[in-house]
Amino acid sequence: MARRIRTYVKRALAAAILLAAAGWTADWLLLRHKIAKDAGFGEVEMHYRYAVHLKNRRIEQRTELPQLEECVHSLFPHYDENPCWYLARHANETQELDGSPWHFWGDDRP
Repeated sequence: MARRIRTYVKRALAAAILLAAAGWTADWLLLRHKIAKDAGFGEVEMHYRYAVHLKNRRIEQRTELPQLEECVHSLFPHYDENPCWYLARHANETQELDGSPWHFWGDDRP
């Protein structure tokens, strides 16, 4: 009984890996077709904001000018570019930064 379950799990895992590889390959081939027609790459306007935590427990917010990020029109990332659908959903990025001095031990020694 345990041997059947183990065999079933191995086959299900192999099928999942093959399905993922086939999906990625099909997405890559479709992107190659789009690139041949000059429709494979796009641009998304990104807005970056920084929230700097100061020593007096205040938060200073800084905003940079919008930047255009290059992306690919596909389901998965290819050619070191993120998919356009992902960048469009994450167009407003906020990064929190700690403005206090860095301590090696992680404590607040003077």
